[in-house]
Amino acid sequence: MITALLAENPYGAAVLSAGQLQAAGVSVAQFSLWLQAELSALQQFKLCWLALNEHETAFIAPALAHGFHYHHVQDNTLTLVKRLHADAYLPLAATHSIGVGAAVFNALGQILLVQEIPLPGKKPGYFKLPGGMVETKEHFVAALEREVLEETGVTATFQGWFAMRHHHQGQFGASNLYIVARLFSEQTHVAPDYKEIAAAAWFDPQQFLLDPKAHPYNKLLVEAALDSPLWQARELPEYQAGSLGFELFQACKK
Repeated sequence: MITALLAENPYGAAVLSAGQLQAAGVSVAQFSLWLQAELSALQQFKLCWLALNEHETAFIAPALAHGFHYHHVQDNTLTLVKRLHADAYLPLAATHSIGVGAAVFNALGQILLVQEIPLPGKKPGYFKLPGGMVETKEHFVAALEREVLEETGVTATFQGWFAMRHHHQGQFGASNLYIVARLFSEQTHVAPDYKEIAAAAWFDPQQFLLDPKAHPYNKLLVEAALDSPLWQARELPEYQAGSLGFELFQACKK
């Protein structure tokens, strides 16, 4: 009965989706018997993924007792996994967080910079590029334009990527990837959201680069935004479109 509920994913794993055991009326005793008698015989699969919702927590203990391990939690779903072949590749969950930065220029050649809200007891930091974290199933370009609008009230249009930073000091032990793009806006005013940031303003980029208080990394990004070639968005009809589609970027030809 339970074996019939399994679906195969594109990576050769058997998947039992959240809610299936509950919907099929499977008891803990039936599940335990299946784990003991049938799971090890599924040699056509490399892994078994077991997702459980908040009503299926009674199945956790027998799964752990039969070699499953915790893998990740998302919303109200807990996912466990078991290798059915000892050498099966087991991907990690959430190895990276992804942030985007926006070097926004207007028709006057000014660059848009923001000041973050300081931690309690700390002085405000210096100005930097607006940006933030990419949300689940959000395209990079959409995240860029959303973050700029939310923080500064400025509507900006993506032009191309020009810089990337990578480090291993992100939250929850994850690494962090930060990618930076150039954008353009017709606006010369700002309307900051003071719940998000302490301040926002348009700067003359050359004056900013001469400011001794500006952080060297922020100066490096502004310099790159002025001079670097861009990776622009490309369209490829063979790739599916829409919110579940792909983003493609490629360096400009000189």
